[in-house]
Amino acid sequence: MMKLAVVLMIVGAMQVSATGFSQNVTLAERNAPLEAVFKKIEQQTGFYFWYESKTLQGARKVSLDLRQTPIRDALNLCLAGQPFSYTIIDKTIIINDAGKQEWGDQHVAPPVVNISGVVVDEHGGPLEGAAIGLKGTTRGTNTNKNGHFSLQASSVSGILVVSYLGMVTQEVSFTGEKELRIVLIRNVMEKQEIVVVGYGTQKKQAITGSVASANLKLYQNVPVNNILETAKGIVPGLNIGGVSKAGEVASISVRGENTMRSGTAPLIVVDGAIFRGSLNDIPPTDVESFTVLKDASAAAVYGSRSANGVILIETKRGTGINGKPKFNVNVGYGAVNEQQRLRVYDEKGYLQRVLDYRDANGLTADPNNIAAYLQPIEATNYNATSDHQATLKDPYNLFRQTGQSLNATASVSNRTDKTEYYISGNVIKQKGVIKNDLYNHYSLRVKLSSDLTNWFRLGINAYYSLKDYPGATIYGISGGGSPSSPYQFSPYASLIGQDGKYLQFPQTTTSFNSPYWQIPDQVYNRQNNLNGIVTATIKVPWVEGLSYNLTTSITQNWNERGSFYGPQTVTGLPKNGSGDVYYDRNTYVLIDQLVKYNKTIGDHSFDATLLYSTEDYKLFSQSSHGENFADPTLGIYGLSTGQTQTVNTGGTKSAAVGEMARLTYSFKNKYSLTGTVRRDGYSAFSENHKYGVFSSAGANWQLSQERFMRHATFIDNLALRASYGTNGNQSISPYGTLARMGNSFYFYNGTSFVTTSFVNNLGNNELKWEYTQGINLGIDFAVFGNRISGAIDWYDKTTRNLIFPLSMPSTSGFTTISTNLGKIGNKGIEVNLNTVNVKSKTFTWSSNIAFARNWNKLITAYGPDLKTGIEPDRPSDNLFIGKTLGTIYDYQVTGMWQQADKDNGGIMTGMLPGTYKLLDVNNDGKITSDKDRVFLGDTKPACTWGFTNTFRYKDLSLMVYVYSMWGGNGHFLSGSNTPYNDGFANNPSINHIVYDYWTPANSGAVFPRLNYQTAAAYKGVKYFDRSFIKVQKIALTYNLTTLAKRYGINDMSCSLSADNLFTYAPHWIGLDPETNSGLTDGSIPTLRTIMAVFTFNF
Repeated sequence: MMKLAVVLMIVGAMQVSATGFSQNVTLAERNAPLEAVFKKIEQQTGFYFWYESKTLQGARKVSLDLRQTPIRDALNLCLAGQPFSYTIIDKTIIINDAGKQEWGDQHVAPPVVNISGVVVDEHGGPLEGAAIGLKGTTRGTNTNKNGHFSLQASSVSGILVVSYLGMVTQEVSFTGEKELRIVLIRNVMEKQEIVVVGYGTQKKQAITGSVASANLKLYQNVPVNNILETAKGIVPGLNIGGVSKAGEVASISVRGENTMRSGTAPLIVVDGAIFRGSLNDIPPTDVESFTVLKDASAAAVYGSRSANGVILIETKRGTGINGKPKFNVNVGYGAVNEQQRLRVYDEKGYLQRVLDYRDANGLTADPNNIAAYLQPIEATNYNATSDHQATLKDPYNLFRQTGQSLNATASVSNRTDKTEYYISGNVIKQKGVIKNDLYNHYSLRVKLSSDLTNWFRLGINAYYSLKDYPGATIYGISGGGSPSSPYQFSPYASLIGQDGKYLQFPQTTTSFNSPYWQIPDQVYNRQNNLNGIVTATIKVPWVEGLSYNLTTSITQNWNERGSFYGPQTVTGLPKNGSGDVYYDRNTYVLIDQLVKYNKTIGDHSFDATLLYSTEDYKLFSQSSHGENFADPTLGIYGLSTGQTQTVNTGGTKSAAVGEMARLTYSFKNKYSLTGTVRRDGYSAFSENHKYGVFSSAGANWQLSQERFMRHATFIDNLALRASYGTNGNQSISPYGTLARMGNSFYFYNGTSFVTTSFVNNLGNNELKWEYTQGINLGIDFAVFGNRISGAIDWYDKTTRNLIFPLSMPSTSGFTTISTNLGKIGNKGIEVNLNTVNVKSKTFTWSSNIAFARNWNKLITAYGPDLKTGIEPDRPSDNLFIGKTLGTIYDYQVTGMWQQADKDNGGIMTGMLPGTYKLLDVNNDGKITSDKDRVFLGDTKPACTWGFTNTFRYKDLSLMVYVYSMWGGNGHFLSGSNTPYNDGFANNPSINHIVYDYWTPANSGAVFPRLNYQTAAAYKGVKYFDRSFIKVQKIALTYNLTTLAKRYGINDMSCSLSADNLFTYAPHWIGLDPETNSGLTDGSIPTLRTIMAVFTFNF
């Protein structure tokens, strides 16, 4: 005892503040000596072990997998089944023989209950060596080779802590059961351990490329209508646009624009198979993981599809409790309205605008005679009351509604020793803010897999969805109408005539049709998606680690839409009705055959994957049109009665084949190398260029596992990554390299004609694949007990052989030909930072910051001029060498010409007071397009970032998510280069969105005079910075599990959230700068949603 006391005095004198150490332990050990485990605990926690050297002589080796486990629970698991006990005094852990009581109170009540059971994996296989600890005590044991354990406890109830390397540690309650069956789930989705990659999973420390995952736990009980909401602002480099209509699909891109004409959307892979539907088809509650492959090394396994990145989605699998089904119900309901609305002039502002317009055009503008300047209908309504009250106070309200959103999901799942299933149904009903903007979505998923033998596993994954857009809005059947029309109503318009019908021209002027005359009488638009995936996995019994996987995916989409415009519509009036019906059906068959082999020999690990893939795609379409109906009553169901009828049919077929090999080698789990090569063939290319080869190589160095880092105890993880590779893009039409024929008529004898055929599109047998090659350098880190973690990536990539329509001389008889030309470069930096700012027993505050900066430029287009050797810009195609694809090349506005400039003779020839002053670049006294335009920035944002904070107090949690975009310019009103020159802006009989235009009395206005189009040089547009900070989501969740268990419900929570709550854009004029980059008079406002969600698990 004296010896022990002396040691304790020395140790106590050496103690310093331990606030820099963690009270939790993270370990992953397999058959490690107990003493070595003790040393690692000392390094992480600041605790010190004391024991006599002979004490550990009989210690057994330890296998553990702990993640931020409290130190007492970690010690219990370390000593489970060992002949030792421990005592903690201050920062010292004393290890004694189990029966020895040298220090403190080590008395344990005699055991009275025997707890026994078996520990198995998710497939029913026994787990040998699993650590079993009785929580709150030092008792524990390990499972035998059959996974069986037996443990004595002093009470009939308690909690067992069960741990096994590579599995999720579980706490299992017992209440007197004779035999427990404990199923440990492999840690396949844990971000710090196993990561979902193309055609499988990989250990985090073996990842060589740039792979990022959305933290779905943030949205576990938070209202989400689309799975993309969980990744926006969370995954750096993933750009997701906003939505403003019911059922609208957001735009997606990864790491900038890699192509000019082929589209920038990434490849979507769901449950291992290429997905041919919309991400709106997948209910968020069905998703288990959402992973983005961003660089060549990570995405190279998908070859010709991966230049724009790859999104991997894994849907949920069966789970259950002791073989009992698990039921989940999630119901959300909310209100939808506009985040912001544009204002139109009231009667006073409208009348003033009429006078200002006349004055600007040199016409009389007498306020006392204003009725004479109005249209007849307007004048009648103006004179109808003595105070000239408007007949339409807020015309926009005529076409708006308070939107609604309903999202309900129910699922049942289960897992037994050999079989698991997951079945879910989802219903989404949305009403947009424009009348009849409706969206209904119904889906059903059935996912089943079973071990038919110990070496053969069969899985079936079936999914069906129906998207229905049943509303007839002012946008027409496909959103092609003009949403600006509600803003054009004069305050003195008349909607309905004396016959009780809507007037076509509510303001007399024929330049404005009533929006009611733009709405079709009938409309339907239904999109069906049916997908079935069958997987068969064979583990070759006589070769450990060798398996064969066959995946067959069949997807069929069929779409049907129709519209009918009766005689009381603008479209149907001149044709006495006009109707269209369209139908298409496409079938996509994918067959993937995978051979996988993994082997560990000492410190060397090998993981090899071979793939052979085939794809077939078929499309059939049919459209019918009818007009001039004697009786249009039948609408789209009577197209055959039209005097004019046309029927068109079409179809396409394409096929693809792919072969891929990937090898990953790891040494001591510290050094990893990955090499991938893929060869793709696509039927759309010519015989000489039908195949493309894409490859990549990458390395990962786990720096934190090096011996020279062992004293940096504050570092939990530090890894360096580097990769280089090529990807491809096959986004051309199935017959894009072939010449195509068209039909026409040849007239002869003045009246007779014959049908003729001619080549209307040139083919190009030399058209090649687009290639993107790039490098990625990254660092992963975690420090201070994982309180701060994240990743930093830098990338530089170049796309060549761009598929582009090259202009042809007019003498050729053709306008363009598809060819390969030019290069585009993209480089950037991405930062993802996770922090745990405050953590206590009852309160936690954690944050996530995701930042992305992209530099995009056109390296070359058509090549250098043969005479000068310098490549010229192509302003007509908006292509500028060394500039971004979104470069703004226009006249620079330096001010506004004023009346004083005209009076003193200083105004430029052809200009008027109230028109923009433009920079005269060459000082020749005139403004010309070839000499006076300059670069004015970029339409694309310079960078984006998201900042998410989550606060948890007991059962209450609050999430606040802020999203921001910096840079990117746009202009106000219409999309033309002269936005104040169209009839809308300058027609005095049409109302307008309120904007600050120039008059002699308002000389400091932002925008020019109303008759700007009459100036000799009506050039120039004022651009505004679109930078903004948006409160994207606030969600408050309350966990009611304690209350729910009284009623037999395992888990229950309720949430209240607000989306698109507020946007701060100090320099922008108009609607949401995120979704409306310039065209705001014809844009739909961004939707704000307030939603409540209830979740039950039982």
